[in-house]
Amino acid sequence: MLRELFVVALMLCSCLGAGRAGAQQVIGTVTRIQGGASGTRDAVTQPLGANASVYPNEVVSTGDGTRLEITFKDHTRLTLSEKVKLTLNTYIYNRPAGLGSIKFEIAGAFRFVSGRLSKLAKADVSVTTPVANIGIRGTDFWAGPIDNQALGVFLAAGAVSVSNTAGTQLLNQAGQGTNISAPGVAPGPVTFWPADKIRRALAAVTFR
Repeated sequence: MLRELFVVALMLCSCLGAGRAGAQQVIGTVTRIQGGASGTRDAVTQPLGANASVYPNEVVSTGDGTRLEITFKDHTRLTLSEKVKLTLNTYIYNRPAGLGSIKFEIAGAFRFVSGRLSKLAKADVSVTTPVANIGIRGTDFWAGPIDNQALGVFLAAGAVSVSNTAGTQLLNQAGQGTNISAPGVAPGPVTFWPADKIRRALAAVTFR
């Protein structure tokens, strides 16, 4: 009886260990940083520097004047502006199976450039902001507060859908953008952003 209990306990420990190992799997790396940033995982917060690893369910926060670039395993690049909170909810990249999923939550300005994952046969990529969900179809885009709007989304390449409970807009031509004036308001008309607005948007994620 004691031997059987010992075997069961050993199996439980092995399962818990495997769970922890899976949770610790590296999904990306800080490839560039200007200023200060931190990562919170398992209720422990640590500073992030160049070459730091990032993990599933980690919360990344940037400080004043910070720019932070994360490159994920499939070469997706995410550049964060200052005062951003990023939650890395889901990252799955299974190239042999043609399966991939990215689900992030971001508050603040950022630029997203798709990598290999978006080219997989079964790719599901989206970013949730406080006022809208952005569906991504292999693309390069910027999003964040701008011009006293709760959210602006600017498309550099590819296509994205911007949606909330009040409505949806599709951006599918480079240079297009849409704005959401406040939480609960539908995305505004799709227009081609003027050069000055594009410059100001990209400046928020440009390293100096």
